[in-house]
Amino acid sequence: MKRPGYLDDFLKFWTPLTEIQRVWFSMFTPQMGDSLPEMLTRGERARAIDEMLHLRRKYPKLDMPESLIRQFSTPPDSPSDCVFALTTKTISADLRKQITPCQFGGAPDCSSCGCIASMGLAAVAAHKIGGVIPVGALFRASIKIGQRRSGNGNTTPPQVESPLQVLR
Repeated sequence: MKRPGYLDDFLKFWTPLTEIQRVWFSMFTPQMGDSLPEMLTRGERARAIDEMLHLRRKYPKLDMPESLIRQFSTPPDSPSDCVFALTTKTISADLRKQITPCQFGGAPDCSSCGCIASMGLAAVAAHKIGGVIPVGALFRASIKIGQRRSGNGNTTPPQVESPLQVLR
């Protein structure tokens, strides 16, 4: 995003290839306090969103619905507000530890989240059933019911001790 036209050039190169069936974009998600070249400024992020909205019509292989792309402008405030973080477990490569609070581990800067999975599930959560009830409201109610039934008010799952525990 440091160079205007980069996304169009990227798609112009990759989408004609028959081996490419679809293209998705994520944006870099930093950790709190990071200052890295991969981080987008607010302006670059807004431009990326605008370009993706335009380019999805120009390049059908850019397989990202408008509702998903628009979610990049309103990332979750924290992992506890992220549907993807709340519905997945990420396990270390050695299968011994759970990565928390989400797949990025550590202290992700959720205000700059660029995870396509997070944005995709946020778009689903924003969808209104019958045009009235957001799916996310049903999801949050389901989480609360599950916590009450389990007697666990904490949304952070316990650390995984061994690969066998993952399989049980």
